[in-house]
Amino acid sequence: MTADDEPAAAGGTAPTAAEVGAAPAPTTTTATTTATNRTSTAPATTVATPATPLATARVGTWLLHLRGRLILALLAAVVVAVGAGTVAHLVEVSARLERDLAAQGGRVTGAIRTDLEQTATALDEELGSAADPRAGVARLLSSGRVEDRFLGAHARLTMGRLEVLKILQRDGTILTSGHWPASFGALDPLIAAYVATGGRLPRIVDEATPQGSAPALERWAVLRSGGREVLVVAGRFLDGSALERLRARTGADLLALCPAAPPARRGAESPECLSVRTPELLPDRAFRADDDAFAARLRLDVFDVGGFRLFIGLDRSGIDTVRRGIVVRAVVVGVLAVVFAVVLGAALAARIVRPIESLADAARALAGGDLSTRVPPGHETGEVRELVDAFNRMAADLEQGQRRLLQAERVAAWQEIARGLAHELKNPLTPILSAMTVVRRARELQRADFDAILTEQSKAVVEEVMRLKELADAFARFARLPEQRPEPLRLDDLVDQVLALYVPADLVAVDRGWPTGDARLPEVVADKNQLQTALANLVKNAVEAMETLEPGAARLRAGLAVVASAAGGVVELTIDDSGPGIAPEVAGRLFTPYVTTKGSRGTGLGLALVHRIVAEHGGSIEAGRSPVLAGARFAVRLPLRPPPTPTEQGSMPSAPSVSTTP
Repeated sequence: MTADDEPAAAGGTAPTAAEVGAAPAPTTTTATTTATNRTSTAPATTVATPATPLATARVGTWLLHLRGRLILALLAAVVVAVGAGTVAHLVEVSARLERDLAAQGGRVTGAIRTDLEQTATALDEELGSAADPRAGVARLLSSGRVEDRFLGAHARLTMGRLEVLKILQRDGTILTSGHWPASFGALDPLIAAYVATGGRLPRIVDEATPQGSAPALERWAVLRSGGREVLVVAGRFLDGSALERLRARTGADLLALCPAAPPARRGAESPECLSVRTPELLPDRAFRADDDAFAARLRLDVFDVGGFRLFIGLDRSGIDTVRRGIVVRAVVVGVLAVVFAVVLGAALAARIVRPIESLADAARALAGGDLSTRVPPGHETGEVRELVDAFNRMAADLEQGQRRLLQAERVAAWQEIARGLAHELKNPLTPILSAMTVVRRARELQRADFDAILTEQSKAVVEEVMRLKELADAFARFARLPEQRPEPLRLDDLVDQVLALYVPADLVAVDRGWPTGDARLPEVVADKNQLQTALANLVKNAVEAMETLEPGAARLRAGLAVVASAAGGVVELTIDDSGPGIAPEVAGRLFTPYVTTKGSRGTGLGLALVHRIVAEHGGSIEAGRSPVLAGARFAVRLPLRPPPTPTEQGSMPSAPSVSTTP
């Protein structure tokens, strides 16, 4: 298929505060769109790219992300600042409190050690004085009365220093006891322990008392009195009341006296200890050396005392309370800071993003072809103001450039049309001039057949004049299309009508390709007469391109389908033929006015008119080789809904932007 004629029939992770508490750690187409300026009658090359919903969505998402990123940045800064400040404060306060607790623990432990050392010294002094023959054991035993012996021993007792003083025979018989006079003459159950060890170091033993027994820190020594050996025992009770007095005096929160021996079998609990504590310190739980609850609650020091282990505990719950208070205050401050950051971030984001949003809106309008769009000046400062000014200057330059380009295109289009029109006018004028020359010479020669010559030549002149009239009518129709009257119509019915009018059924085989029945294509809102004119041009050109083919070789296929498009619903119409295809010499100028390969049979305005009609309907047209019939293919895409109605029908065409696919 080559150039075309117009037929006669026209009609778009930092650690949390709780974790810090214990230990801190660190295709080539002739695309046409509805132009804003409708002063042209043919499609013009625009300087802007049509905006699509996908691009708009991306810009909107980007702006949303920008606004969100600004607010999130402020939130992150606030959270990091509050979190870092809280962690640093927690670490500093915790370290200071731990140092204070350690210092207090050292003082308490030192005081208890000093107290026990003083007790050991008092016991040593008592044993030393007991060895004095004038005032010691000999004097106590020199009295034959038991009451005198008890009174002498009891008089030497001192609360908190010397609370046990007894004298035993080597077989364990009690001669006197300062803390339990009624035990006179009884056998001391601890005699075996006394005899087995020398008593050089204080030891804790289970001392018998009138109320039962109680642990006591004791020293003993063997002395001679009246020619016999006796065992002198001096000690201090370490029962619950003694431990409580020691705890209250030193400021400890817990004192526990535990056996030093490990559990009898692996995995067994350690034995219970004799303990005293403050009332609020785990009152319902017995102290054991391996109890993790006490280890977590207390700062524990431990040292050996007479074969036992003395645990000294200071309550660290005050530190945890301080930490929780810091965390609670940090949470309150953090919540207030987050609210303030959101408000401030929203205000700053609006101040920064609003001009960028205005820029994006203006860019979309600019991409849609509205080159008069400008970003109104606001309260922008700095780089944002420079960006707004630069955009407005760019838009002004584009608008001015488009005006110059459109003017140049119109001039170029008129030049092209003028050349084509001059060429087309020259063809009929030449035979008219020749006919008039023949008539004039026949008249001068007074030829006898002058009447016949005049009749013949006048007939030729009339034919050429009629051809000139046809050229003038075709140009008038091309230059000014009638106003569109869009209406809902079925393209398949319209294509059927055109095929029935312009395709000779006995010469060309027609194949129709579109869905029917329930899957029938939706209606298109368009001007029926103009679309019929465009379809008639395409079908007539296809039929004329196959005139030279052998009988039975001429085939034409018309197809309709709804295709996906970023601009919305689009119907694609394809016309395929089995002709020779598009001539290479006219492929690049296929839709330019007065381009034809039909000689005197064509005006060269048919495809240009098709192009303009499609453009006026917001569609596009593509020309190339048919993949089905190996001839030419013309593909027309039309939106299901019409573009905005043009406000002005121009009379001056601009040069069409034409390209074809191979």
